[in-house]
Amino acid sequence: MPRQPRKFPSSGFETIDPSQRVEEERLRLYGSQDYYPMRIGQVVQGRYQVVAKLGYGTSSTVWLSRHLGDDKFWALKVHVNTLKHNQELDVYRHINAAAITAEHPGREYVRQCHDSFQLKGPHGEHQVFVMTPLGMSLRTLQDMQNDGVFQSTLVTRALDQILLGLDFLREAHVTHTGHEQDLHSDNLLVALTDDSVLSTVEDNEMHNPSARKRAGDGFVHVSHCLLGGAGPLTICDLGQARIGSEHRGNAMPTPYRAPEVILGMPWGNAVDVWSVGLLAWDLLHRESLFHVYDRESEERNDAHHLAAMTALLGPPPPEFLSRSRETSRYWDESGQWHGPVALPHGTKLESLASTLVGEDGELFLGFCQCLLSWLPEERLTSIQAYFHPWLRGKGA
Repeated sequence: MPRQPRKFPSSGFETIDPSQRVEEERLRLYGSQDYYPMRIGQVVQGRYQVVAKLGYGTSSTVWLSRHLGDDKFWALKVHVNTLKHNQELDVYRHINAAAITAEHPGREYVRQCHDSFQLKGPHGEHQVFVMTPLGMSLRTLQDMQNDGVFQSTLVTRALDQILLGLDFLREAHVTHTGHEQDLHSDNLLVALTDDSVLSTVEDNEMHNPSARKRAGDGFVHVSHCLLGGAGPLTICDLGQARIGSEHRGNAMPTPYRAPEVILGMPWGNAVDVWSVGLLAWDLLHRESLFHVYDRESEERNDAHHLAAMTALLGPPPPEFLSRSRETSRYWDESGQWHGPVALPHGTKLESLASTLVGEDGELFLGFCQCLLSWLPEERLTSIQAYFHPWLRGKGA
């Protein structure tokens, strides 16, 4: 028998000062009429009762709901009404239609969209995804560690799951990386093993309702942070993923760009493997590999970035240099650097590794070097990286 909606408090919560910007209002391109004015306790599509806000981003807000039919919790990802074409929905449909999806062991490590529908708002239509609620991000978990780094056993376990998930996407001809997004610890979420943390969030919203700010005819709610989760990692945020084997144009956030992207070469799912190499480093070290931010211009920033790569990885091979006219601005025909900025000194990959020592450290460096190659085709594929000796054990 269908569950009756709960009646949530309409008072007793902290009211935030109207002059203070909160949550999505702080985003650079925020438009108040772009977001759906969701209310706690609202029933959507006649079956999902919204019980709490879980998060927000530039293109959506995420809400915890309980299905009135089967009493199950679901996350509702409610997109802004300015999103006229939802690339993420195309990707989910493509994945579900791919022949390999049902059997591939990496499927469970990629977030799935269980349903979608249109929600009519006061200023337009909003696409809604129905998804399994997930726990904290890998970034949040990392911030809770001593010195902000993980033990190597936790990192290898995480990378196992990430690489299987990426191989699932690769087999479906999907590249996770998009224009302003790559694979990083913010879009890797820990799965929940039971609903107790979700029930707690719902009960807290009932007895100690979250703070909110009145905005127009509705409210901007403060999100709950789901700190629970002991399940596997889940690759999220497929909104900028690309379908197909080869792409052109800009991609990836600036400090994480693969060299072929910086230089305007065609790129494919090898950029995801590049991201895994940087992620592996970041999980074990307090300092990222590339500190290349130059506010003067994007052109100068690219020069610093490529200089840092050259110092870390050695000069690029002739085959790489021949793939773009842009390379002549930075290297001569033999790969010697002559770019507009100096090469940084003392930054060989081996000299920067500090967390792991002995054979384990050597295996880790070998793992990174196999993923951070100049030539995309020389990088390990996701499944080859999964079987690397550092992940499979020293005797592998």
